[in-house]
Amino acid sequence: MGIAFSLGSISCGFADTSSVTKYRILDFCIAIPVFFLISLGTEAVFPHSVLFVISLTVVSFSLFMLAVLSPRLGAIGFASILLAIYAMLLHLDGRPIWLVPLWLTCGALWYIFWQALAIYFLPNQESKDILSDLYQAIAKKLITHDHGFIFSSDNNELFIKSAQLRSQIAGLSHTLEGRIHQQFTAGEDSAKLQDIYRFLKVAERINEQTRLLYFIPTSNLKQTCPEWLDKIHQATLKISQYLEQVTVDNVHRINVPSIDFEGLRQYTIQENIKEEALAALSYINKLDIIYLTLQQLSQQTSQTLSSSIIKPIVVSWKWRELASKLTSQMTLKSSYFRHALRGTLSLATGLIIVRTLNLDFGFWTLMTSLLVLRPNLSMTWTRLLQRLTGTICGLLVVVALLHFQVSTSILPFIFCIAVILFFHTSARHYGFAVFCVTLFVFAGFSLNGQGDNILLPRLDSTVLGVFLPLLFVFILSPGWNKKLFPTQLTATTTGYIDYLVSLKMYLAEKSDCTATQLQRHYQDCVVNDTNLFDHWMGYLGEPHRKSQTGEHILLCSRSSNIILRILTQLNENKQSLSLDSTINSDLDSVITSLTELDKTLKKSQNHTELFKHISKQEKLIYQSFIYIENEIYKLDNHTLLQLLAKEVDLFTSAIKVNNI
Repeated sequence: MGIAFSLGSISCGFADTSSVTKYRILDFCIAIPVFFLISLGTEAVFPHSVLFVISLTVVSFSLFMLAVLSPRLGAIGFASILLAIYAMLLHLDGRPIWLVPLWLTCGALWYIFWQALAIYFLPNQESKDILSDLYQAIAKKLITHDHGFIFSSDNNELFIKSAQLRSQIAGLSHTLEGRIHQQFTAGEDSAKLQDIYRFLKVAERINEQTRLLYFIPTSNLKQTCPEWLDKIHQATLKISQYLEQVTVDNVHRINVPSIDFEGLRQYTIQENIKEEALAALSYINKLDIIYLTLQQLSQQTSQTLSSSIIKPIVVSWKWRELASKLTSQMTLKSSYFRHALRGTLSLATGLIIVRTLNLDFGFWTLMTSLLVLRPNLSMTWTRLLQRLTGTICGLLVVVALLHFQVSTSILPFIFCIAVILFFHTSARHYGFAVFCVTLFVFAGFSLNGQGDNILLPRLDSTVLGVFLPLLFVFILSPGWNKKLFPTQLTATTTGYIDYLVSLKMYLAEKSDCTATQLQRHYQDCVVNDTNLFDHWMGYLGEPHRKSQTGEHILLCSRSSNIILRILTQLNENKQSLSLDSTINSDLDSVITSLTELDKTLKKSQNHTELFKHISKQEKLIYQSFIYIENEIYKLDNHTLLQLLAKEVDLFTSAIKVNNI
């Protein structure tokens, strides 16, 4: 019963995805009866193999497809499938068919009870946790840009570290903004929620400034001004340490560090290195802006925030609309349909194998397949490796516990600690969460006297469970990142064109409307650039990758990031920009260059063709963006635009297909 309560709580945790209290209550009201009925049906058909396979196929596909209606219903569907598998694991002949479903449902109610206490005593705690993670990620990004002061680093390495953190920051920021705005639109408002939103906006402004914090001192500057560079490094370190610590709750208890930026700017510099010192001065100025932005955190605000940006997804319960929405997705072109089909085939095949071979604890295979399956091959392969690693490490600890014959009185503590750590890490560190689940399962079965019997079945089921989803993802539209990359590159280029067109409109009429539109297009550019880098990260996660293809994708990502940095600098200067004939001509030139690049990319959608032509000009492109990285900080708006046009033209010539 204790194991069933824990598994029911875990399933309910997967179903609990809303940030709005009234929607969470609605989700729980839907999940509880569905959980009971699904687990009851599992118990009822368990003795009948053919009926079991057919019912699992139909029900699991239907539950997977609930994601079409809304993400929240999709989460409930996923959790219900997981609960059905837990019911299979706990089945024992001779028990009343209602007993295990009752235990599992009571476990879900137990989870709801503790969540109700958390909502009452710790309101908005999940949002605060995400916000804390966001500020810690920004602190790490700041330290990454500071790396050049102390160590000699390869530019590619620094770009990768920075881009990885940028991707993490974008994900956290998007998640938190969605949660907050859904609460606002649902009528949930409080001073603390307003503070969380304010912290989020400050984090976004700081993150935008860090995009311009590229500075690697030359060896001459290091030898001539070591004391000055150390002071700049210490200033960066103080700001990053503050970012790591500050939260909504403690902002009034910790002091913003004291930093003398004027002293840093007025440091005596020899005449022969003044040109090299310009980069350091630019870095100090950006650091000062971040510092001034941080000082806003402790300021109270009574401003009413706009809640119209994101509307919560509410399902229409008109049957015709629901049926139309579902039937429109019944095609292999639909990502929902492909994922549901892969999941259903993995579970059905796993069940057939388990029943045919009569595997001990074989239903772990189904659970593993469900948790490993991701929307594409790269994500599934990464998840597979994490699952295997976590399971093997957990089993090694289990072997040690069995060898030393750990006392039965200690097992409940291992059980509870493992469950707590699982909940804490499941969304962030899946491999460690699997490690905790392995200990939790061992402790639970050991308390039932079955601990010695789980080692090999657990390993066998894990191996089989990770193979099945990988197989079906590979068969059904694996989504190779190298094939999808040209499409994302085109979308990124189109986004840059849209931004520059909006910039022209803004400079012609500096109104709130054009300013809002400009900022929206700028955010789209940031998202597209991040997605471009994520394709490279995804490609690294795929099996049988080629290093040369990875280098070409990274080359495109770095070139895009250079373009984004120039646009970021222009976005910073937009208030002082005026649409005179020179700037107008420069903007037209850049838009023309980007449009030509866009046309070239659309003609070269074949990934093999694209990477082949990049290879021809690889060295030239590298030389170009290294020059831009070193010079961007001291260029005026006119030169920035000229440099941008030159960079785009160079990239276009690199991928130009001669036979087009």
